[in-house]
Amino acid sequence: ETQAGMKGNLLELTYQRRAGSYLGPVMRKVRAWVPFELEDELEPRLPQPDYLDLLRADLLMRGQPRERREIAEVWLAVEVSAVVDRGDVERAVRRAGHLRKAGYLALPAVAGEHVTEGAEDLAQRQGALMILDGNVVFWDEALSQALTA
Repeated sequence: ETQAGMKGNLLELTYQRRAGSYLGPVMRKVRAWVPFELEDELEPRLPQPDYLDLLRADLLMRGQPRERREIAEVWLAVEVSAVVDRGDVERAVRRAGHLRKAGYLALPAVAGEHVTEGAEDLAQRQGALMILDGNVVFWDEALSQALTA
C-alpha cells in the first residue's frame, strides 16, 4: 500500500474515532460508522446501485444539530482524504443524495488536512460540510441547503 493510501486509512480511522470531538461544536450525540455496519437499515430503503455506491462511502455519521433541537437527526455522508479534491466533494454529494432518497435528512461532508481551491468552491456551492484538520466549515450553509432540498 502506498504512503498516501496508508495516511488516508489512518485519517478515516481518526475521523471515525473522534467524530464527536470534531463535530461536537455543531452536533450532539454524534456517532460514526463504516457503511456496512448499517446495511440492515439502509439496504431495504434503496435501489441496489445506490446502496452499493453508499457502501463505498468512507464514513456515515449521524447526530442532532446542537443549535436546532427541533431537528431530531441529521446524517452525514463523509469522504475522507489527506487532500480533499473535487472528486471527494462530488462523491459526498452523490452519497448524501442516496441517504435523502432513503428518507433521511443528510448532508454531504468531506474531511481532511487540506483542501484544493476547486474543492472548497464546489463544497460551498453544493452545500457540503468540510472538516479541515478537525475544524468544521460551512455547517450552517450545508444544513440550510439540506433543509430546502
